[in-house]
Amino acid sequence: MLVFGWATALVHARPDPEKSASPADLQQAQFTAEGRAPITVTLPDTWAQRGLGRSGSGQYTLPLPLAQMPMTPLAVSMGRVSSTRRVWVNGELIEDTYALGQGHPVSVVLGLPQAHLMVGDNELRVEVQHRLQGGLALVRVGDKAVLERQAAHRELLTREVPRSLNMGVALLALLMLLVYWRRPSEHSMGLFGALALLGSFRNYTYFMQVGLVVAPLADALFFCAQVATILLFVTFALSLHRRRQRGWPERALRWAALLTPMAAAMATALDALNHLRTVVYPVLLLLGLTAIGILWRAVGRERTPINLALVSGFALLMVAGAHDYLFQQGHLPISHSFWVPYAMPVAFGVYGLLQMNRFVGAMNEVERFNAELEHRVEQRTLALQAANAAKTRFLAAASHDLRQPVAAIGLMVSLLREQVVTPGLRRLADRMDRALASMETLLAGLLDLSRLESGTAAARVEPVAVQPVFDAIALHAADDAARQGLRLRFRPTPLVVRTDPVLLEQILRNLVSNALRHTPRGGVLVAARARGPQVQIEVWDSGMGIAEADRASIFEEFVQLDNPAREGARGFGLGLSIVKRAAALLGHPVGLRSRIGRGSCFSLRLPRETAAAPRPGRSSPREHPLAGWRLVLVEDDATLRESMAQRLQAWGAEVHVFDGRAALRAALQGKDPTTEGLIAQARRFADLVITDQRLPDGSGLQVIELVRQHCGPTPALIVTGDTSPGDLALLQGSSVPVLHKPFRPQRLLEAIEQARGATAPGQRTAGPASGQAPLWGVSSSGAAASPDALP
Repeated sequence: MLVFGWATALVHARPDPEKSASPADLQQAQFTAEGRAPITVTLPDTWAQRGLGRSGSGQYTLPLPLAQMPMTPLAVSMGRVSSTRRVWVNGELIEDTYALGQGHPVSVVLGLPQAHLMVGDNELRVEVQHRLQGGLALVRVGDKAVLERQAAHRELLTREVPRSLNMGVALLALLMLLVYWRRPSEHSMGLFGALALLGSFRNYTYFMQVGLVVAPLADALFFCAQVATILLFVTFALSLHRRRQRGWPERALRWAALLTPMAAAMATALDALNHLRTVVYPVLLLLGLTAIGILWRAVGRERTPINLALVSGFALLMVAGAHDYLFQQGHLPISHSFWVPYAMPVAFGVYGLLQMNRFVGAMNEVERFNAELEHRVEQRTLALQAANAAKTRFLAAASHDLRQPVAAIGLMVSLLREQVVTPGLRRLADRMDRALASMETLLAGLLDLSRLESGTAAARVEPVAVQPVFDAIALHAADDAARQGLRLRFRPTPLVVRTDPVLLEQILRNLVSNALRHTPRGGVLVAARARGPQVQIEVWDSGMGIAEADRASIFEEFVQLDNPAREGARGFGLGLSIVKRAAALLGHPVGLRSRIGRGSCFSLRLPRETAAAPRPGRSSPREHPLAGWRLVLVEDDATLRESMAQRLQAWGAEVHVFDGRAALRAALQGKDPTTEGLIAQARRFADLVITDQRLPDGSGLQVIELVRQHCGPTPALIVTGDTSPGDLALLQGSSVPVLHKPFRPQRLLEAIEQARGATAPGQRTAGPASGQAPLWGVSSSGAAASPDALP
């Protein structure tokens, strides 16, 4: 843009030979000063070079011959003239700026009225008053349009260009000060920002036509700005020196900064500011050269091109400062101009490039670190996925292998308790049963977590009355509360919510069980409150309370704050983790409020409903509930197979036992259903098929398909210890009721009765009486555990 503007100004400055002649230079003038005889001087004229000093008043008289009256308006151009002046043409005053009272050099183009001109000799008289840099530059006379275009070109190079450059430096300085404000550790950048802002503002005011303040105060402020600029430059150089230590240089700079305004004020009052400049400015130049040396040592270890350019730029700035000092003292012609406004943007721009290079390098480092971090995160993610898959496989295998003997032990203990009548042996059997129930609790909790994490637990939402859920939990938890000497209360409520009744009951069972376990005295209160379109169910306890720092961790698996010894009688730390996952599945937010030593309140928010489906109660137990039933049992584990067969026979069933699919196929193929009579006989082969899912020669689903191929629609029940997500998903889509090992004998009986009530093969079997797929017990969705084994 600058080059384009320059070229345009040059083109416009070319005179049109048909309309005007080239401007003429007036090089000789008669000079008159107060108390001095008139003398002839050659322009440009610098007072200091003639021993007149740099300030004062004087008058120039210039001859202006005209051979004929011009066809176009004439003007006079003065490249350097005082802003305080009077101009006469042939004795007629045409300009008077004494009222401004500034007295600094400016460039002007002044039109000459034709009414005051005549053919022949004319006289141009210019009276000036200077505060500094007294004198007069070359005067040109010619076509006004041509001189104005030339002045515009000169204005572009000598005024607008440095103003624009210094304005850009000021913006750069503000950016660096902003960075320093956000990052105080960037001390050098903050110093440079202050230096650049002060220097650019000072340079910008050089080219202002109107002063902001009165002349004496402006001189004092310029002097203070000059001193402050050099002091900041030295401080900036010291900040870049890696081995700098705070000492006398910093203290001397601070004292100089404090004394400068005082010295400027006194010199202004005594009209001795020019003398103060003459003494101080050489010292400032020496300080600047010292700062250049400090910069050179600071970048000595890394003499990269950008660092060398930084030192060179500031060295150029010092050269410009020396030139401006000589120019200001009158040792250079008045036709010169200040160099610092040009050199400072160059030096500061180099530092800006240095910071840009640093910024780009930092961004490259950030991108490289981000790439490395993403790569590491990807590797860690793959490792965690592999570890999680290995953990899942291990838990599934270990859980399956544990569930087999636990299920067998449970069935044998139930048979033993029915046959033992001696009080001592009866108590021993009861203790065995309680220990077995504790192990079943842990396995059931692991199964629930596995189902919730794998996504195979599906919520079946319907209107649910809250009071029946309260009654069921109260019946289950009343004995535990009585044994601990606690009061368990359920506030009656007519409210109805929209949720999964089985999952809701499990969540509340776990919350109540957790509250009873951690309440040494007092009691537990369960209540439901209407909250607009929602219902909030709260479980209050008077226990020990939960610290703020522990409120997130208690919802993780196996976390027990007050059970470091991991006593099984005090739970396993799975209850709240199941609550968290089940509530998330239902979309019911869980809340917690607690005060140490006062107790806690767990809350659950549910959508409010107006009606609930009835939930039939359970049938009462009978002595021989399976009398007359013909059952097929397929189980590869000999101990569990024998225990289940004995338990089923004790309930009155006729049991046909097989250790795998091959043995069952052989038995079925022994029948020859070639006629309708034989087919009818084959279909009475079994009232229900009970099969393990994982068999040496197939799966439980294949067993069921085999029986139905030979015998037609036959109800079936899968009993399994598999807990892996893949196995759970497979059973979820099979539409076959599932009972998970281990299980209590009563739960096995309920599962058999429910599976016998299946509608048709290939269709979803009816679940519990509520119509839901429970998280424990038998389920056509493929998940089961004992309700007596709640964590």
